[in-house]
Amino acid sequence: MAEIRILPDLLVNKIAAGEVVERPASVVKELLENAIDAGASHVEVAVEDGGRRLIRVADDGSGMSAQDLRLAARPHATSKLSTDEDLHRIGTLGFRGEALASIAAVSHLRIVSRPRGDDEGGEIRVAGERVESCGAAGCPPGTSVEVRDLFFNVPARRKFLRTTATELGHVSEHFGRLALAHPELGFELVNGKRVTQRLAPGQSRLERIGTLFGPELAEDLIVVRRDERGLDIEAYAAPPARSRANTGGQYLFVNGRFIRDRIINYTIREAYRGLVEPNRYPVIFLFLALDPAAVDVNVHPTKIEVRWQDGNLVRSQVLSALRETLLRTDLTPSLQTGRPGERIDETGREEIRQRIAREFKSTRPVVAPPEPWPAPRPSSAASAPRAAAAPAPPPAAPGAGADALWQSFYDRRPEERPDDQAAPSIESQPAPREGAAPSGRRRPTIQLHNTYLVTETDDGLIIIDQHALHERVLYEQLRQRLTVGPLESQRLLLPETVEATPQQIAVLQVHEELLGRLGIDVTPFGTNAVAVQAFPSLLGDVDAKAFLRDLIDKLGDPGESAHTEELIHELLDLMACKAAVKAGDPLTPEEIDALIAQRDLIERSSTCPHGRPTTLRLDLRDLERQFKRT
Repeated sequence: MAEIRILPDLLVNKIAAGEVVERPASVVKELLENAIDAGASHVEVAVEDGGRRLIRVADDGSGMSAQDLRLAARPHATSKLSTDEDLHRIGTLGFRGEALASIAAVSHLRIVSRPRGDDEGGEIRVAGERVESCGAAGCPPGTSVEVRDLFFNVPARRKFLRTTATELGHVSEHFGRLALAHPELGFELVNGKRVTQRLAPGQSRLERIGTLFGPELAEDLIVVRRDERGLDIEAYAAPPARSRANTGGQYLFVNGRFIRDRIINYTIREAYRGLVEPNRYPVIFLFLALDPAAVDVNVHPTKIEVRWQDGNLVRSQVLSALRETLLRTDLTPSLQTGRPGERIDETGREEIRQRIAREFKSTRPVVAPPEPWPAPRPSSAASAPRAAAAPAPPPAAPGAGADALWQSFYDRRPEERPDDQAAPSIESQPAPREGAAPSGRRRPTIQLHNTYLVTETDDGLIIIDQHALHERVLYEQLRQRLTVGPLESQRLLLPETVEATPQQIAVLQVHEELLGRLGIDVTPFGTNAVAVQAFPSLLGDVDAKAFLRDLIDKLGDPGESAHTEELIHELLDLMACKAAVKAGDPLTPEEIDALIAQRDLIERSSTCPHGRPTTLRLDLRDLERQFKRT
């Protein structure tokens, strides 16, 4: 066994820094919490190169004396605890006293501070825990902390930082969380020389949500309030139609501290049970206030996890408050013909009508191929104002069979197909599967509950989930097209604007090339929105805003793989799911025949991209046994 030794202080603090300082955003969080605890009314955060080169947090709080400055960067030096009892009633955001010491261990740290009422301030410089200078300095009341060259002495950690846009997105997220929890304070975020966020002090909670996440969301939120049994609940819950593909739209706070908690997340899902789909997550901003002694925040170095003294009380109170409010609220989504507050004068309306009319005149009508191989339609007719798509192919000649079938489901015109991607000949088609009819003959097929298709086979029958099969068909066609080049897209006549946080905008910028391959063109539109300039032709009348929100959730989900091919699978799956016919969509006999025919032309048609079965089979022998014919 190796000899046991005491680690040097610098190495100990580097290890501690690994727990507290994960990335530049962690530094911003810790310094912002200190500024809020110092009683600041306004806090400014400035970063350069995503926080690698510089992080500066300046506040107008109580400030520190020269003596306090000498101690501030020492390990476990704090003004927020003095006895063991204080640890059980934490009323401040910071309290452990390791943040500044951990930051100083992996950066060049400079602190300038002046207490209110003092004529002179002080300055201290620390590099890798070594104090370089300490003395008097002129400065306004409050404290300014500068962190330069983060991880300069820990190259392994610095190497694992992501792109500037990604790191800036994380900084914006932490900034937004604290600004959301403290709407009474003013906040400003500066990236380089550009102000990306400026939040006025004295806002209400709802106003702060509207500033950070957009007025459109804020107007839809349902206010929930309850104060019983020592637990004050204030929540702003979005209607079910606003649900998202992950929990990124759930913001939970306890006594002004952002947390992650499985009990609360589960409770929110229970409150919305039956109102949102099982794979969707409601958007909610939940603020809890209770006796600090009833919650332990000293569970994790980042203080993002908590332990409840009475978890059942918290769960039951939150569940009943949310559920009762949702049940007595009319959650029927309203039809919106424009952005909230947007007015279009008559001149503007006439211009839009003329532009749409010109597009209709320049677009050839779609002609469905004749039986027995008609092309099925998308789940609904196109309604969004888009540029004209490529004209449909001419009707197939009688007997074209597989060639006409191959061109259905949004396929390209023959003249647009690359030479090496010519439509397969009849001889190259896969052998017919069960349910396929001999050439020219239609199998008897019915649709049940506008959801399931039942058709005969040579030795029984099969039952098909129309959405699951159509989703697999579209996924395979998208995957094949993507091997040739970018997917076809349409320029939008009127770009759709979608509210987005700076972090979400950064996620889109990181994946700009991937989105281009999928036929999606998204550009920043101010500081809190993006504009959809082009959209995949396949998606027809799919709501571009809702699709982009789900797309952002997929790209920004920390649980999703960053592997390009896996991301492509997830995004193609999302596109196919949105464009496929839905359960409840009535289909014509021609559409039913074409969908079943497509089943014979794709691989893995037995399951949808999620792995759910598309087809169930019932043999004649099974039917005969059920009817006691054997």
